[in-house]
Amino acid sequence: MADQDGSRRAVAVLHSDHDRAAYEALTRRHKLKIVYTVHTDAPAVLAALIAVQHALEHLAGAVIIPHLRTLEPDTPWQAITAAADLITGTEVYPLWSALTSPPRREQ
Repeated sequence: MADQDGSRRAVAVLHSDHDRAAYEALTRRHKLKIVYTVHTDAPAVLAALIAVQHALEHLAGAVIIPHLRTLEPDTPWQAITAAADLITGTEVYPLWSALTSPPRREQ
């Protein structure tokens, strides 16, 4: 979902030791408007569920998780793509991509 200024609404999931510069670069590159930020060091299963909940509550079209890279098959993070695009530090997993296609590589 894009706002009037062309930015996409997004939820950020950040570790306590996240790289602020990498996070800001991803938000600029993907033209994201962060509507909610989750600061958590919770296990992947719980953090993925939290991300889905906030994406739905805030009508976000994307969830950004800068500390993640390429995801392994059957990882809990794939559940996010049932609600929004998942943007990691190196990949973009489009909505429903866990079921249909490989990720797009960042350029």
